[in-house]
Amino acid sequence: MECVFFDCDDCLYKNQWATAAALDTQFGKYCETKLGVTKERMMELFQRHGTSLCGLVREGHLQEKDVDSFLQEVHDVHLDIEPDPALREMLLTLPHRRWVFTAATREHAERCLGKLGIKDLFEGIVACSSQEMIKRVGFVSKHDPSCFHAAMDIAGVPRDRANKCMLLDDSVRNIKTARSVGFHTVLVGRQDRKGQVLVCQEADVTVDTLHQIRKALSWLFEDTKKEPMAPAVEVSQKRRRELKPLASSPERRVLRRISTPLSPVASPRAPKEVLA
Repeated sequence: MECVFFDCDDCLYKNQWATAAALDTQFGKYCETKLGVTKERMMELFQRHGTSLCGLVREGHLQEKDVDSFLQEVHDVHLDIEPDPALREMLLTLPHRRWVFTAATREHAERCLGKLGIKDLFEGIVACSSQEMIKRVGFVSKHDPSCFHAAMDIAGVPRDRANKCMLLDDSVRNIKTARSVGFHTVLVGRQDRKGQVLVCQEADVTVDTLHQIRKALSWLFEDTKKEPMAPAVEVSQKRRRELKPLASSPERRVLRRISTPLSPVASPRAPKEVLA
């Protein structure tokens, strides 16, 4: 495995979508008070463009020069997240490169990782709501394939090695895109915020929380850098019969007899080789 990408909110942690609800409230407050966009209009933009930010910019409600301040303000929410020692221990045993791949801002993801106590366990963060990503792919949503290609570029993974990458995410749309570009996929969570059962044929595996992946994907935790172990059963070798020259027979005649095509074949009763 080249790299394992983890979504942040509602994937690295579960808190009954409390963070998502806080973000929705903050988004709505900003849009109504500063942009004059109602909650109904914001939801319409979200459904049409994939994210509220995409819709606000594409339809002229938010100027590009104001995007950074918008993102910082709407992600300034209380985080109801506790340290997770079990998650930390699991991540430490994962022998592959680890990156966070989030639709939120880098600062928001860093706060979440800090709360969980796992900030030091990732090589980096791919934040779709960042100027770095916007410059690469424009104002598109995380589930756009271009975001996945950019994530690979940022993480230093060649694009022709997408089949050596994995995404763990709670979003069915993100899982579908991940599969379309060649990723291995794990859906984290079986229900959405409304209690509806999630159905995603593009997910290789579905788990309730990340704590279950060591059992569900035991092969992912195998250290491929170790030297291969010797086989449990070794191949046994036949013992070759040696013809010793008789006192009355010159040694050269015996050797000639062994090498001739007319030498007798092995007895059919000879023991077979045992294959490992």
